[in-house]
Amino acid sequence: MKNMSPTIQRILIILSASVLFGFSWPTVRGAYLEGANNIFVIMVTTFLRGASLAGFCFYKKQPIFENKADLITGMRSGFVQAISVIGILGSMAYLQAPIAIVLLFTSTLMLLFFLWFKKEIEINKWLLISTATCFIGIAFVVDVWNTAFSDNLIGYILIAVGAIATTSRMYIFGRQMQHKPPAVVGAQTFIFAMLFLLLLPLYKTPELPHTVLGYVWVILGGLTASLATFAMFFAIAKVGSFHFSLYNKLEPVFGSIFSAILIGEVLGVGQYIGMLIVIGSLVFYQIWDHRRKVSLPVME
Repeated sequence: MKNMSPTIQRILIILSASVLFGFSWPTVRGAYLEGANNIFVIMVTTFLRGASLAGFCFYKKQPIFENKADLITGMRSGFVQAISVIGILGSMAYLQAPIAIVLLFTSTLMLLFFLWFKKEIEINKWLLISTATCFIGIAFVVDVWNTAFSDNLIGYILIAVGAIATTSRMYIFGRQMQHKPPAVVGAQTFIFAMLFLLLLPLYKTPELPHTVLGYVWVILGGLTASLATFAMFFAIAKVGSFHFSLYNKLEPVFGSIFSAILIGEVLGVGQYIGMLIVIGSLVFYQIWDHRRKVSLPVME
């Protein structure tokens, strides 16, 4: 990758994260079909993500916790990561998955306006149009229009908590990586997230898969999520938290494609239209952003 242009490197890293996160969708569904419940899957995948990041830091001789400040930082980001997972996990008990996914992805809009409020990003009409269009495309990809909406307020509160926590952790990651390597930030976060999530069995008992195939799905999903997490942290370090959050809207696209390939999910015409909308909006924004940067005056 040393001979690649920075733009190509960024695109490949972001695509890697989206593809890998998307691949994890059908592996999780496969584990559920074989008897595992979401508590077990969440705990295993979080452990593998934390262990892999910590192992990478050990191999690269990058200290994870150098001082007390690192412990506090890791505890804070790990807590927010755990709250994000719990909010999303809890909402699934009350809301249909497509509704929860669409509401979760409002975190990108939250992050955009928060960064604008902090004067860390400029908002223009093309950025807003691309973000909104991408959001509409996701609604088609997950087929939210043919999903029954729940009247249970608890589900909407929990997914709102998950979306706010997701916004917070993306912002925190971006800030932390101004001072620490991506893998170190990831290891600090997921070590503590793993510890906080050990409380989940108090809420619900983990249920193991009933078959060997179920364990294969869980391990495969955990390893895939671990690789995706590496790509996520390095992508945030390259392009910033908002742009990664925006471009990672390809995750539902790849998730739907892999679900069709691996577990035989039948996709409708509207879902394919949604994929085109998401891809088109992101390509449009990438072209516009590139032209904008080229047209900027060079500072002597």
